[in-house]
Amino acid sequence: MRYISIEYAKPGMMLARSVYDEADRVLVGAYNELTEDFITKLAKRGFPGVYIEDELSKDIIIQETISAELRNYAVRSLKECNIDATLDIAKAIVDQIMNSRVISLDLVDLRTFDDYTYRHSVNVAVLSTVIGSGMGMNSQELVDLCASAILHDIGKICIDKNILNKPGKLTSEEYDVIKTHARLSYDLIKEKWNISAKTKNGVLFHHENEDGSGYPLGLEKNNIHPFAKIIHVADVYDALITKRSYKKAFSLAEAIEYLMGGCDILFDRKVVETFLDYVPVYPKGITVLLSDGREAIVVENYKHSTLRPKVRLTTGEEINLSDETKNRNITIIGIQGEEIAVGEDLLQHEARRHFGKKHILVVDDMVTNLKTMQGILENDYKVSIVKSGQQALNFLERVMPDLIMMDIDMPDMDGIETVEKIQEKYGTQIPVIFLTALADEQTVQRCRKVKAKDYIVKPFKPVYVLARIVLALEE
Repeated sequence: MRYISIEYAKPGMMLARSVYDEADRVLVGAYNELTEDFITKLAKRGFPGVYIEDELSKDIIIQETISAELRNYAVRSLKECNIDATLDIAKAIVDQIMNSRVISLDLVDLRTFDDYTYRHSVNVAVLSTVIGSGMGMNSQELVDLCASAILHDIGKICIDKNILNKPGKLTSEEYDVIKTHARLSYDLIKEKWNISAKTKNGVLFHHENEDGSGYPLGLEKNNIHPFAKIIHVADVYDALITKRSYKKAFSLAEAIEYLMGGCDILFDRKVVETFLDYVPVYPKGITVLLSDGREAIVVENYKHSTLRPKVRLTTGEEINLSDETKNRNITIIGIQGEEIAVGEDLLQHEARRHFGKKHILVVDDMVTNLKTMQGILENDYKVSIVKSGQQALNFLERVMPDLIMMDIDMPDMDGIETVEKIQEKYGTQIPVIFLTALADEQTVQRCRKVKAKDYIVKPFKPVYVLARIVLALEE
């Protein structure tokens, strides 16, 4: 079987998997032929695609990580806020994953806009369990982890849906309301004697960051519970790759780049590395676009080589991209039908919401770094570049940018000293993101002292930089 985006579906194609609605009713059963009417209705409901079977893909077996029945039962239980049922579901999820021949996530979840919150929680539970298994957790630990992941967002039932689903910029007050969901989720389960302390910790602290910039307590590194570290990675990944009614999804590759870029800042590096081993960038059955212009279906993924799977061309010829002795010059450049959010779409959306291009000042003593940042930003932002802290101070006497990207390690006056001088004169009205190769504790503390919006460790991924800029400007 293979997966196709809904816009590539055609009448007469044979469905390989049933499609369900939010009430667990079969909309179109497996082994039925698609009709024009079915395709139109699925598209209107927001389904991103379907699985079909044809001659080219009939021998590609894509194993369900968990059954559709269990997934839909979990969604119903969450909608009903049946916390006790979710504990049994957690055990069932772990049992099904551990009984699988291969612990790898290949199946694309077919969900609509309307049931995002609940299916997101189930996906995070599956992802977290796979990560935990890869990190060597025993069965009971996996059940506790899975339960924590299922329940991590349950507190959102207490938050106004108009805030949760708001397509525009959140006010600071609305963002503060959103941030209460971790504690609200914890409050719903804290008195439950049959839920372990580990599970409760995972729920409460799943938005803590490695550098201490998260919430609700601003915990750092080893003070964050391992369950919370795992759920954090799974939660962010699933949110990034999911299309919502008001935003497009990150591409799978871009979401991976975001996780990699956030290692040791937002995410635990070991958790991200384990995630990369078990969650393929290009799931089996996906149609990808190759750098030589050809299309191919992903046939098999390889641990430690998730960016270079085995693929099958439309002619039937197979190419093992992980064999770089033969196929070094061929890479995957995209997925058929994929709408990419980072870059043009996401940043144009950002620009529209802020009524024109934002102005970013980049400060770095290295010309190559300035040119790199200019190349990343110039299509979507107005960019000015200066080579020293003093030049930055002189620039601000004439122009006030919307954001400053500041290198730290500069001669004469380092970046943090420069920001201190800026704040002495202008206050904290201009947000600052530090770009640095320094990630020691002393530097981090100095960045916090000047209330930096963010800091990004070099070398960085462009996708990660762009996403963090959008977040800084959104606030």
